[in-house]
Amino acid sequence: MRKTRKAVKEKDKVSGSKSVVEHLEELRKRIIISVVSFFGLFMVIISVPGFTDSFGLRIMKLLQEYILNNIRGGAALNLVFLDPLEPVFTVLKLSSLVTLVVLAPLFLYQAYAYLKPAFTGKTGKHLGAFILGSEILFLLGAVFSLYFLIPASFNILIRFGLSTGAGPVLSMGKFFDMFFWMFLLFTLPFELPVLIGVLSKTGIVTVRMLGKIRKPAYLGLAIFCAAVTPDPTPFSMLILWGLLLILFEFGVFLSHIFEKGESKWV
Repeated sequence: MRKTRKAVKEKDKVSGSKSVVEHLEELRKRIIISVVSFFGLFMVIISVPGFTDSFGLRIMKLLQEYILNNIRGGAALNLVFLDPLEPVFTVLKLSSLVTLVVLAPLFLYQAYAYLKPAFTGKTGKHLGAFILGSEILFLLGAVFSLYFLIPASFNILIRFGLSTGAGPVLSMGKFFDMFFWMFLLFTLPFELPVLIGVLSKTGIVTVRMLGKIRKPAYLGLAIFCAAVTPDPTPFSMLILWGLLLILFEFGVFLSHIFEKGESKWV
């Protein structure tokens, strides 16, 4: 009898270790798919159809023309490079960003496929909804940033520089470094509803708590918008602030849905 119990315990331990191994193997599989996909697409972007005429180089030229052509009040502007490696590193960084944006749905799906077995029922559906919502909001933020905020910001900053009487010498590397930071600063805040929804679903925040911090949150978002929008007029700041307020209230709405037993709005 004792031998039988001991054998069962040993069997449970072995099966448990196999479960952990399978868990790690699944994680390894998802990481390999993501990494291989990233480097595969990245190599295509920087080398096809040719190194001196790659997709990455074409994208860089399109962005350069799109942003600089939206600058009014000055002569035609062009970028310069200050050392031979600057164009190479600029194309590499831009190609990395493009690869991440294009493959974002794949990365999120890999995360969803890995985490899904740990959730069942409504929780699993909520996980899928969070990931899908995160991707949609990220793309919405990227489109809004590229179409409005980034060109407007460059336009205001360069026109201010021209108003001083100085002639612009725009470094390619610094120009696109600023573009990368603007893209992140203007796009990532669109994930606010997903963040609030996840915190609410896990019980970290509640509808009542969000109601108490609503005014400070509004003020904090206003300060953030004023800091990241260089427009001396309140126009750009108010547009971004209004969008973030809508996203914040949508997050409150999600929190209200997820919170059990809550039947009234904040």
